[in-house]
Amino acid sequence: MNNKKTFACPILPADAKSKRDPRIQHLIVLMLENRSFDHMLGHSGITGIDGPTATDTNKDKKGKTCPTTPDAASSGLTDPGHDFDDVCTQLYRSYDDTRPCTLDDMKNHLPGMQGFIRSYEGYEDGAPETIMKCFSPATVPVLTTLACEYAFCNRWFSSIPGPTLPNRLFAHAGTSKGRLDISAEELNISPTIFEVLDCDDVPSTIYADGWTAAATFWELMKHQDQYFGALDDFYQDCYDDNLPGYCFLEPRYSPGVIDGTFRPQNDQHPDSDIAEGEHLIFSVYQAIRSNIKVWKSSMLVIVYDEHGGTYDHVPPPPAITPRPEDVSTDPCFNFDRYGVRVPAVIVSAYTKRTFCNDVFDHTSLISTARKMLTGFYQDDCLGARAKCANTLDTKTILNCDTARTDHVPINPPARQANPAIPYCLNHLQISHLKQAMLLDDKTLPQSLKVRPAIKKFRDLKQDGPDSDYCNLNPVEAEHYIQSVLTTARAMGTKLQLQKLE
Repeated sequence: MNNKKTFACPILPADAKSKRDPRIQHLIVLMLENRSFDHMLGHSGITGIDGPTATDTNKDKKGKTCPTTPDAASSGLTDPGHDFDDVCTQLYRSYDDTRPCTLDDMKNHLPGMQGFIRSYEGYEDGAPETIMKCFSPATVPVLTTLACEYAFCNRWFSSIPGPTLPNRLFAHAGTSKGRLDISAEELNISPTIFEVLDCDDVPSTIYADGWTAAATFWELMKHQDQYFGALDDFYQDCYDDNLPGYCFLEPRYSPGVIDGTFRPQNDQHPDSDIAEGEHLIFSVYQAIRSNIKVWKSSMLVIVYDEHGGTYDHVPPPPAITPRPEDVSTDPCFNFDRYGVRVPAVIVSAYTKRTFCNDVFDHTSLISTARKMLTGFYQDDCLGARAKCANTLDTKTILNCDTARTDHVPINPPARQANPAIPYCLNHLQISHLKQAMLLDDKTLPQSLKVRPAIKKFRDLKQDGPDSDYCNLNPVEAEHYIQSVLTTARAMGTKLQLQKLE
């Protein structure tokens, strides 16, 4: 469906389609939340894994050397800092170095990865060395098994040394337009990978289990039936062999009550129970694996948007600035260094027990989608970094000529029998609430606005400090968010779509 575009559609070379790999017709991305590579897989023991050694340590304020240990609890981690200034501390500072991080540091010095405990002390006064704890394979058996039996990437870095939303913008558009924060403004980024693929008649869908930040992408919201679906739709489309070319899956970021049953978040955000996310990964894998046609024509990428403040020992290398104008002046950052390394596992019928040491970031997702599904990606449509990104169709990853049909046994971990309802919102949930308020205020007609009808949210300011939101009931906040999203979806093309002021 080639709708009227607000950008110049790329022109494919005449031989582009002939360069496609005919084996892969569907690229499926499941992007989870806020975990580093060492934290999730560093102690897995998988052959080829670049995990921490005894010399990869941080010091605490008493000068004690703290190594990583494979005994992280499945839940209960106090949410670490992962805003830009937090990550700069984690990369460049230590307890022995109290200078502020400068732009010169980021340009000229390789990160030392010595500031994780120092940074976490501001969030966890009692035991900041907890940030060095990593998971054992027994705690994350689904991710570990898939990494062992298929492929994992030793050098997949988040796109920027910062929080969730700008990293996810890179995954959708190859740039965050100079954004380093998670505020709700200026999310109208176009073009995205979804629009670019549409130019070449390749369908794509964001399958979200609840809220998605893409709900504030006006150019996508104008065509909701084309670009958006529920996660249950993904499972049905797998069953029916009716998947689009590009599928972007989003987890459940907030707890809610559905049909009278409490359902905890499953995004694996540090304040989540890691087991819930393990079951999500397993369900997605099973849906793909259960239909042989889907299995033989798909690649699944399981990746995390950023490290969330958890420890990793590999210094992020320099990166390409997406566009000259896409830089930040306050704070100064040219987007010329990647963020912290994150787990990335590649699953396909044509992949058998391998690992890749090529450097990837989230722009590799959109470049791979274009290359696999159209045969071409090396233009300026999604920025310079996406133009130069390594793609996932290498012979290292797709190392089988014929499709695997063997059974891979996976045993997901036990879930909590009676998960507790969180007592406050985390920063990501607050940002999603603010985005929903923005959607409510900017696009819904007066008669359908949700916020005025709910007293608890009526007087909140969309640009107010997070402290005004922290003590809201997460289930009530999720109910409001879903009410806004449901109303917006029902309005369809009648939304009062406009650019953010």
